[in-house]
Amino acid sequence: MKQWDQFEQLEEWGNVTQSNRAWIIKIVLLLGLLTAILASSGCAVKLISSYDETTDIAVSALHKKTETHLLKLEALDGLPECKYENHRAFYEQAKVEVSSIAVRAAAIPKNEITTEQVTLLAKNVDTLEKLHKIACLSREQIMPLRIQFNSSFTGILKLELAKRRGE
Repeated sequence: MKQWDQFEQLEEWGNVTQSNRAWIIKIVLLLGLLTAILASSGCAVKLISSYDETTDIAVSALHKKTETHLLKLEALDGLPECKYENHRAFYEQAKVEVSSIAVRAAAIPKNEITTEQVTLLAKNVDTLEKLHKIACLSREQIMPLRIQFNSSFTGILKLELAKRRGE
């Protein structure tokens, strides 16, 4: 008799499970959907810093000053005014501006790429200064230097603009 009672209990449990199966499935699906929504909205991983308008403006301004300096050097090609001593102020100011941009970039969390790019820009300024100390630069010598500077400026600005767009 005891075995028969156990069988009836199993049968009743089976019937209860079948009648509530739809509810159980709905609850499981709802919990899964809620988990997916919470995971996608609350756990956004940010791998790079946000757009920094100050860096954007400072880099753009330094680009204009550098291009102006290169144009002056081209215009002075072959003239005594082309000597380094006449342009020392540009190099001092450019180094201060690059240093300021570098300090700001390093202070922003998750901004290592911009910091590395600014370091390369500083090396370009140093290279230009060293070459200018040796002798006046010709138009032919300035052309590849301009390309290097434009690559550095473009890289920094492209990254900042991509940050602004959220890419």
